[in-house]
Amino acid sequence: MPLIHTLGPKETDSNLTAQNLQDGDPHYQSFGIKLHPDFASIYEKLDQYSGDYFLVPVGYQGPNGDTWTSQHYAHWQQLRIQKTWAAPTMEMLLVENTSQPNRRAVSHKTTKTLLEDFEKANGLHLDIDFVPAKPLAADAFFSGDYQYAIFSQNAEDQLQKKQRVIGRFQPEMIWCLYQIQ
Repeated sequence: MPLIHTLGPKETDSNLTAQNLQDGDPHYQSFGIKLHPDFASIYEKLDQYSGDYFLVPVGYQGPNGDTWTSQHYAHWQQLRIQKTWAAPTMEMLLVENTSQPNRRAVSHKTTKTLLEDFEKANGLHLDIDFVPAKPLAADAFFSGDYQYAIFSQNAEDQLQKKQRVIGRFQPEMIWCLYQIQ
């Protein structure tokens, strides 16, 4: 049975999109979903996944400055586009921990612009740490070390009394499903 390789943990937009692909397209219903800690680890092991599929957002930005475009060109002989489509992301929240006034923020790199817009609008300079997935930003925020974070709405029910939502975003993303050669 072929697998769809994408970003985990299970709370990611990538996993939700893979599940929606299975639900909405009979061709992919029997495929398994394999979640990875980051997209870079999938790109590094493409040779091991021949015949499987790879689901990645075109908004991908890797830890070393690589992007969907740079990876698309770097692996053009191993990856064949099977399908592309647009879908809204899960709603994202910009949150503040009012009991931690350290001007530190945690986010996935793709939401950096949203944090920068918030900084400019509020005359702030934030020290931003990046994590490979928005659920990991939520985990880091809930550890208590950050004043601000952006993560997906599915973690909203974990907010405590001194933590508040100060912004909501739900952009569309373009998704690319490759078959790995």
